[in-house]
Amino acid sequence: MKATVTNTAGILYLAENSKGRNRSVDGLTLMETVDPKGMHVLSFSLPHNDVEMRTMWLCKMKDSNEPQTIWLDVDFDALRECTTDIDTNNKEVENGK
Repeated sequence: MKATVTNTAGILYLAENSKGRNRSVDGLTLMETVDPKGMHVLSFSLPHNDVEMRTMWLCKMKDSNEPQTIWLDVDFDALRECTTDIDTNNKEVENGK
């Protein structure tokens, strides 16, 4: 199973890219609360209006093991620039356990 992820620099880049769009977050607040060493997982994406990708992220926050969900509408190119697909290698997840 594969997952699409980004680091904190990537999620902040995407937050900046989302400014002025339907789905965005306050970049300053995100910068202050997101874990600087966190890995953030793309949990949903859908082409939106043929000009952007609507995305939902599970973000690792400071001092928390519980992810925060954020929605961002971003350019297709911006999303490709700062994300990576990783192999989860978790057989229990793949088998629905």
